[in-house]
Amino acid sequence: MGIAAAILILAGGAVAAMKWLAIGPFEVAGSIEEEKEPEEEPILIDVAPLMLQVILEDKISGTIQIQIKLETAGQENANFLKRRLTKVSDAFLQDLHGFVPRLLRKKERLDAIILKDRLKVIGERLLGKGYIDDVLVQSVVETPIR
Repeated sequence: MGIAAAILILAGGAVAAMKWLAIGPFEVAGSIEEEKEPEEEPILIDVAPLMLQVILEDKISGTIQIQIKLETAGQENANFLKRRLTKVSDAFLQDLHGFVPRLLRKKERLDAIILKDRLKVIGERLLGKGYIDDVLVQSVVETPIR
């Protein structure tokens, strides 16, 4: 009885190891690396600086200048984005005029990560998924009005 149990344990371990390593009868046809398409080099597109005047408590509290670049894959997507850059900038500005004051009520300063994520969402809403892979926030300059 003990020998049969030992053989079953060894056989189960061997099958589990072969499945985990994807060898023998569990081998995957073709490797995963071969199935992937070669990634295209990311292309960065400069966007004119976004200038906002922040209104808090019914008065202008300051000016914010945001410098960003849009990252996309492939020349076709880059050309598509360049043709629509004015609309993208306008959509960013319209959204940020409402979003930034709400964010500044909760935090003292603009968080670049939150800003980046928000701009990516706005870009995807406007153009659809797949055109803007990432938004790179290069600088945020806040100038308070005294």
